[in-house]
Amino acid sequence: MERQMETDQFSQNDTLLSSALNEKMQYLNDLNDSVKNGDDLQIYQLMDPNRYANELATEETEESQTDHFGLASDLTAQLSHHLSNKLIDYLGATYPFFYYHEYELGKFHIYFGNWWDHRMFGELDPINVRFNFDDNEYQMLSKSFQLEAENRRVNDDTMQKLGDENERITKLIGEQDQRDKRKEEIREQLKENQEKSPMPWEAGKVKEERQRLNDEMLKLTQIDEEATGGRPTIKENENKILALSKEETILSLEKQNIRATFGSFDAFIENNNNLYTKYLQSLSKESQVSDGE
Repeated sequence: MERQMETDQFSQNDTLLSSALNEKMQYLNDLNDSVKNGDDLQIYQLMDPNRYANELATEETEESQTDHFGLASDLTAQLSHHLSNKLIDYLGATYPFFYYHEYELGKFHIYFGNWWDHRMFGELDPINVRFNFDDNEYQMLSKSFQLEAENRRVNDDTMQKLGDENERITKLIGEQDQRDKRKEEIREQLKENQEKSPMPWEAGKVKEERQRLNDEMLKLTQIDEEATGGRPTIKENENKILALSKEETILSLEKQNIRATFGSFDAFIENNNNLYTKYLQSLSKESQVSDGE
């Protein structure tokens, strides 16, 4: 009797195992058919059924969907490459200012703009239908929008500081003759100071005067040195100001493109946050039109 019970139990386990294996094989067959048929909507559903259900299902459901994507997770790069074709076509119309470069199978850099000196803005993730923006570039763009309300720019303070530094150095260079004249006066005063034979109670005062003259001469010499090396510094600062000015021009172009497409930076952010849902909805509409034909 015990032997019969054990046999029945093993038989039940084998049945469950066979059913589970069939389910996994069916999953891979469905995924394969979706790829061959170009059914990207079905691919997204198969890759992440719970997210798909939560964001695109017409009816609410608390039932968790079985996720078998681990069976094909080693093919993520190939799937990303495949899914990028329709996705980038969609993004080309939705985000006309973004351009993409597949630098490795299934991995894409995002470039903002096709103008001179455009910048790399992050990466596109076709699997999750998501932009992974570069933190520094994104924060700079965000800050530019914020400061614009105050009639300010991101690099204004830095450019002002560099400009003030150039004015100061230029002034030092222009005052060279005045410093030379003053140094000559100090040399005469030091000569007179050294030739004095003060009374004991005056010796301290004479020594203080000598120290003051020496300190002033040292300060003037240091200013001379700064003025002598000032022209390369001015040129370097001018190059920095030019680079920052170009950066502001690029930021201005980026803001113009975002406004022309979305109306505002907030609307741009909102669309980014809902990109998965919006894109899969567009795939669903295309599928319905195709079925109707």
